Amino acid sequence: MITHIIQSQSTNPQENLALEEYLGQICSDNEVWLYLWQNRDSVIIGRNQNPWRECRVSLLKKDGVFLVRRNSGGGAVFHDLGNLNFTFIASKQLYNLEKQLEIVLRALKAFNISAEFSGRNDITVNGRKFSGNAFTHKKNVSIQHGTLLINSDMEKLSRYLTASKAKLQSKGVSSTRSRVCNLAELCPSITAQALKTQLHSAFNQIYQSQAVCEPLFNSSDYSELIDKFASDQWNLMESPKFSAQFETRFAWGEIQLYIQAEHGIIQNAKIFSDALDADFISSLSPLLKGLPFSNQSMAQAIDAQTPQGEDLKAWLLSLEL
Repeated sequence: MITHIIQSQSTNPQENLALEEYLGQICSDNEVWLYLWQNRDSVIIGRNQNPWRECRVSLLKKDGVFLVRRNSGGGAVFHDLGNLNFTFIASKQLYNLEKQLEIVLRALKAFNISAEFSGRNDITVNGRKFSGNAFTHKKNVSIQHGTLLINSDMEKLSRYLTASKAKLQSKGVSSTRSRVCNLAELCPSITAQALKTQLHSAFNQIYQSQAVCEPLFNSSDYSELIDKFASDQWNLMESPKFSAQFETRFAWGEIQLYIQAEHGIIQNAKIFSDALDADFISSLSPLLKGLPFSNQSMAQAIDAQTPQGEDLKAWLLSLEL
């Protein structure tokens, strides 16, 4: 058995998830990898999730926060530099969830934190979650990855992982909100670097190896994967069918907007209103069909040369999608 440890120097989630997938592609039958990585402000959604249901997509764009879809299942998570991510990559015959979890639990014991694996995919202390795990199984390789909340910004986590106020129904997998905590609440001296060191040590103890941190790969080796995780086609257009409805009232009448979308594209739009200008209202639905489900695309389709059009355009831009 050959063991490897690699620590990413990038904080770009598109690059880090691309490297994770690349390691899975090159992992051979007798290899086990421990991959440690951190992302700057990001929302990472599960493979089959609808981003508009899980987070405020327009707010992420406004604040410059990454939105990236990962390969594994499970729910949406918020990453920042107060969070450390770990990934175990192993051939099918060497993949061992019990061993892998023991590495994490042993590393935490160095900080006098006694944790346990709970439910389907959580690591908790006294019922409070600080680590969510997800899994990917390919033909010859299995991958487990998870978060470790050290000193993550809980205000941002709540802000970005709150779905919009739209009444949205989706066939995608929804996230389950849990009570979460930072490890720094349990051990104020813990840092990401110190935890990396303990994970490294525990990995070598459990696998009885002497693995050292290896040089990083050249990103040109997996540039196509970086492009994948940076693309709207992957992050947004993979979304399942969903519907959303919005309503408001202007001085000239009430508006109810109903939208059906698939792969992030509006398939059907219907607008109901008690406005007196019936022709104006009737002209709106065809303008929205076929557009990306975003504030900008819908607002740009509206003619703002009339007071009603100006009001509608401003309202569409203000929606929290």
